[in-house]
Amino acid sequence: MSKNVEFFFQNLTYVAIGTIIGNICLFAFNALGGRYLGPAEYGKFTLINSVATFLYIPMLFGMSSAIVKYNSETNEYHKQKSIISTTYILILVATIFSTLFYIGFSSKIADILSIHLNMFYFSILFALITALHTLTTNTLRSLHRMKIFSILKLIYGFALLFSFIIFIRIEGLSYKSMLFPMYISAIIISVYILVTNIRKYLALTFDSHWAKTLIIYSSYNIFNSVSFMLYSNIDKILINKYMFVENVGVYYAYNISSISIMNVLSGIIINVLFPTICKYEDKKNITNKINKFMPLSLLVGFVTIICTQYIILNIYGKQYPINFQLMLLFTIVSLLFFCYNTYMWIFNSLGIAGVKITMYGSVVIAIIDIILNIYLIPRYGLFGAIGSTALAYCAGLFVIYNHKNMI
Repeated sequence: MSKNVEFFFQNLTYVAIGTIIGNICLFAFNALGGRYLGPAEYGKFTLINSVATFLYIPMLFGMSSAIVKYNSETNEYHKQKSIISTTYILILVATIFSTLFYIGFSSKIADILSIHLNMFYFSILFALITALHTLTTNTLRSLHRMKIFSILKLIYGFALLFSFIIFIRIEGLSYKSMLFPMYISAIIISVYILVTNIRKYLALTFDSHWAKTLIIYSSYNIFNSVSFMLYSNIDKILINKYMFVENVGVYYAYNISSISIMNVLSGIIINVLFPTICKYEDKKNITNKINKFMPLSLLVGFVTIICTQYIILNIYGKQYPINFQLMLLFTIVSLLFFCYNTYMWIFNSLGIAGVKITMYGSVVIAIIDIILNIYLIPRYGLFGAIGSTALAYCAGLFVIYNHKNMI
């Protein structure tokens, strides 16, 4: 086994251990929160979370992926310092302007999104913390420090669960009992990464060359980010608009027990694969190996997601009824997500040409998902929401498949 392959599997092992244990805590946090808070309060937490994912996109402007792409390609300290410093300055400016815009037009934006104003302010704070957490953890990935990344994933999960138990006693059965632990856990991890791992790479230096490169890559990648946030959250916002906040809570419970599980499994691979594959000119060998394992992965994934849904939904409790048809639809979407996410990041590793293709695919998914959600949710409820996502993913995979010769 070559050193590169050995290094890849070593990192994969680190990330797998930290991610699996950390996410067991995360799933326990969501399941216990949903069980004790009930669908209404859990739905409010879900809504704040979904709105925050829209708000933090302009803050990062797609640069959290760009820093992984370009910083992972080099081991030279001064070059890495230039890339990281320039990225952080650009994101700081974008975050300041975005936050001022959200606060200035808070009432109008809250009305458009059908969310109470105080919950919208919580979403802004959530977006700021999420942006910081995403940026710092991605910087860690770009430096190939997967062991530390893995340990911090584990610590994040434990901190989240522990602080949730404390806030249940302080806040009672309120959505804030889930929200505040997420704030605290993300801030602790982000500050630790900044102080111990990134501080020496930060300086008040702005490299115009890297700024141009990062902005060009990000200008395409941000369409992926916007599209992903739209098609992964617009269903919850429209369910709240056309149905009730309790339905958002039930829908999110199904999401957590299926798509989120697949997102964790996919993330274990992507967190190591993307920075690793970026280092190599020839991506074909790795892609061929992934193609060989994909059918078996989907078969194992189908059985796994069906089982996890049944187990996790039972943990949520009787307020979250088990519907086997809905479980099947969520399982299908989970598998479609796994396929699309895997090949999307392979294309992203090609640089700007690859990002353009995934941009087209993600925009197609978002447009189809929004149109179908608006039409199907009022008619078929939760079935219409998840059915829309399934059809949208099929369209996105079709776009990527038509460009497979690029790899």
